[in-house]
Amino acid sequence: MGVREVVQSVVPSPAPANVPLVSPAAVALIVRWEVSSVAHYTRALLHPTWPGGASGITWGIGYDGGMQTPRDIRADWSAHADVARLADTAGVVGDRARASLARYRDIITPYPLAYTVFADASLPAYRAAARDAFRAAPFDALPSPARGALVSLVYNRGTSMVGQRNAEKRAIRDQCLPAADVHCIAAQLRAMCRIWADTPNAQGLCDRRKDEAQLAESGA
Repeated sequence: MGVREVVQSVVPSPAPANVPLVSPAAVALIVRWEVSSVAHYTRALLHPTWPGGASGITWGIGYDGGMQTPRDIRADWSAHADVARLADTAGVVGDRARASLARYRDIITPYPLAYTVFADASLPAYRAAARDAFRAAPFDALPSPARGALVSLVYNRGTSMVGQRNAEKRAIRDQCLPAADVHCIAAQLRAMCRIWADTPNAQGLCDRRKDEAQLAESGA
């Protein structure tokens, strides 16, 4: 799993009713990169983890408490027996999250509940965030696989367009989407590999971008 970057607060535009949420292939990609498999989840991810870097305490299918508000956590995880404790992870990221992880390691999140929250709360929210970040009209005009690739990108890296680390995101928004060019999107996704060069997470993050690029091109 990659390190989740900070997700900016957005007020997403409502999606038209005739626009599918996220392609099944994109859903499978996100789940595979976030948890690998149900067996791996049961073995390694039943308890909260800290993925490293700027991430917060994370549980379920890549649900990063550090990027959420207490209210959102309580709403999304209302069925969780330890929702009150999980809500305390809101806003705690980086070294603070690493230092406090031990306090939450006894919490168990069964996979069926994790998938329910992913499908009912996380996925719609990140799809809406991606649509807003990359502008609704050109986003909606993309083939479904390309939209799904961008949802996966936002799920992993957030919506920020600021700074050199997000140059490729800006290129996708300002150059690729107005032209409805899925090959342009794929090229920018692959170009993001330069961000993590010589870091411990380089291989996984780059491979995820390559998978997203392949997904985007599959709808061409």
